[in-house]
Amino acid sequence: MPGVVTTHLYLVRHGETDWNREQRLQGTVDVPLNSAGLAQARRLADYFARIPVVCIVSSPLARATATAAILAEACACPHTTDARLREVDHGAWSGRTLPDISQCFPSLVKAEQLMPEAFDVSRGEPLLAVYLRASEALADLLDAYGGQTVVVVGHGVTLAAMWCAATGLEMARLHECQSPNAGGVVLTFSQGHCVEQGRQRVALRPLEGRAGTRG
Repeated sequence: MPGVVTTHLYLVRHGETDWNREQRLQGTVDVPLNSAGLAQARRLADYFARIPVVCIVSSPLARATATAAILAEACACPHTTDARLREVDHGAWSGRTLPDISQCFPSLVKAEQLMPEAFDVSRGEPLLAVYLRASEALADLLDAYGGQTVVVVGHGVTLAAMWCAATGLEMARLHECQSPNAGGVVLTFSQGHCVEQGRQRVALRPLEGRAGTRG
């Protein structure tokens, strides 16, 4: 249809860290990529180099900026950061492993992911606060890059919240929207509304990272 502006946002989780491998909650703890995570980022770069990406926008945490920098170099495009894309602060649970939390709170961990009600127990950042900042960031991205393709590099919970905001899913279904390390989803927008979504395979074979709430 003439005059219709279509925008593509790729929501991509950062590469693996040692804490991801240990199933340890990272949140706002600034854990760097490990060697596997760097390899995942390079594979992502091979994928996105074939797509007309105009900008990479990432969380300011090191694991996200390192992933994003590799993508930006491959795409020959700018890389900017947005503090609203940082991961949820897990509060008293930062650094704890999912098996440990599951043993203490069996109902709050399912399929290696925290359930939404777990965030009320951890005394960290409320999920509503994450949703609101992710929603604001999403609106600004659509305003700034309408009709273009942008890659957003972030974290499990925050990107899932952005996905919920884009598609109208309830935050109670947050755990359904989380991606593995170096995995993600592409959202297509027309006239400011999400009209298509799909899990994006960004490698020749599935990556080793697990989906989850470890950041």
